[in-house]
Amino acid sequence: MLAVVVWAWVCTMGTGWAAGECLAAEGVVEAVKGDAAITMLLPLHHGPQCDQLDFTSVQIMEATKLAVEKVNHLSLVPGVNLGLRVADTCSLEGLSVKVAMQAWMVDAFACPEPVLTLGYLGPGDIHSASAVSKATQTLGTPLVAYGPRPAAADGLIDLLSPAPQRSAQAAVHVLNGAGVSAVSVVHTADLEGRTLSEHFITAAEYMYICVETVLEASDGIRLAGKLRGSPGALVILGTRHEVQRLAQALSQIGDLTDLIVLVETGGPVPQVELAGLETPTLILQRMAPILSEFQLYLERDMNEADSLRRRYLAAVSACESCSGYFGYDAAAPAAIAAVLMYVEALRKAKTSHCNEQSDLCPALRSLEPSVWRELLTTASLQEVATMAFPELAEEGLAAGSEDLPRYRVKLLLDGNLTQVGQADESSAVLGLLEPLETRCGTRCPCHLPVEDSPTSTRGINILGGAEWWNWVVPDANELSRWELAAYAMAFTFMVMFFLFSTLICVYSAIKPPHRN
Repeated sequence: MLAVVVWAWVCTMGTGWAAGECLAAEGVVEAVKGDAAITMLLPLHHGPQCDQLDFTSVQIMEATKLAVEKVNHLSLVPGVNLGLRVADTCSLEGLSVKVAMQAWMVDAFACPEPVLTLGYLGPGDIHSASAVSKATQTLGTPLVAYGPRPAAADGLIDLLSPAPQRSAQAAVHVLNGAGVSAVSVVHTADLEGRTLSEHFITAAEYMYICVETVLEASDGIRLAGKLRGSPGALVILGTRHEVQRLAQALSQIGDLTDLIVLVETGGPVPQVELAGLETPTLILQRMAPILSEFQLYLERDMNEADSLRRRYLAAVSACESCSGYFGYDAAAPAAIAAVLMYVEALRKAKTSHCNEQSDLCPALRSLEPSVWRELLTTASLQEVATMAFPELAEEGLAAGSEDLPRYRVKLLLDGNLTQVGQADESSAVLGLLEPLETRCGTRCPCHLPVEDSPTSTRGINILGGAEWWNWVVPDANELSRWELAAYAMAFTFMVMFFLFSTLICVYSAIKPPHRN
């Protein structure tokens, strides 16, 4: 409270600060002045020293800037100029909370007139977003996700309702299409990793893919030692940067993995972000609406403030296998849709509370947080998207829409990226992918085709491997619980049939003969 009072006094008294810049939030890398502002909490860098540039976040930042410029150019909110503040959080929870609080105070005590804080975009990970939501709850500033999340969290507004089961089902269909019947799973030690892992295990069991090992990549766990003897196919699930780090580290250990599967964790240019990955890797990249003007905007002429974009384009141009390839991340158009969500809610609020007043009226500035949140959660993007980004309007986006992910399946092999098919929750088409040979584990041994079995001739393979002409009982460790239930039911019916037949024979033998 004392800090707020001091900051307010400095602002009102004036001590040589530039007009409208009495205060500054930490970590701000981009700023667009406006009457009503959105603060984007974005992990532009990651790593222990916060020095590794995140290419996906650069795309998200540029897409958000394009959306704000387009909104102001078209005057979608008459009399109101939309502002934007992009702050680098370095993927740190504490810094995300600090920047969010500072941004609110900067807007509240801006000179010569306060800026209306519309809310926040991000952070990307649920843990940081939940912390920011709790810290800013009393301020009445909502948090809107700038991309699809794998799980829901209290206090956060998702443009698309999370549907992790669909992502898991798509991954299982890809494995099935690639001829993989046994896998190990490693997930990150967070809500995203645990949620995706649970849904993947359920989907794999339904598709008869054996999951031998499930490990959580928390501090102190020695993954390599625990993965020894496990199937050669490894599925890594969870937050993107942690998943990329795990994939790179585990691929360096010889004879540990034959195939790695990543879901929405490759980034826009996997050849660069997963550089040094030696194991063949299947990447499921979410398909997104193509915005024709976004690529042109991303490659526009440089200026002094475009250092991050310059580094991004330089890294892509230096990648030999990226020549002529534009990596389009689905989070970029999702960020544009999130901005339009704020714009549509602001248009409705201004129409209903400001009458004929052109600028931000006092009633709008004092709007109840619950009313503003209700406007956000019921916003329809059809009208504003039609005016600003017609390609998005065709998607029929609205707040709370159900997430229906579709994926391009790409194979990263020897630094080269090749699209081999597509997948969704119901199927996978992998016409360009050859069947992959992966080792089996201890609990999930390979099932040889019947014609290749050294112990039998051609026949029918029933569930776990017992054949109709013999009484070989399959190994219970190889069966899922549904297969065990099927065997138990079949055995029960067989016993009942035997007893019923025996009773009929006994009765027929002892009953008296018929008399004419």
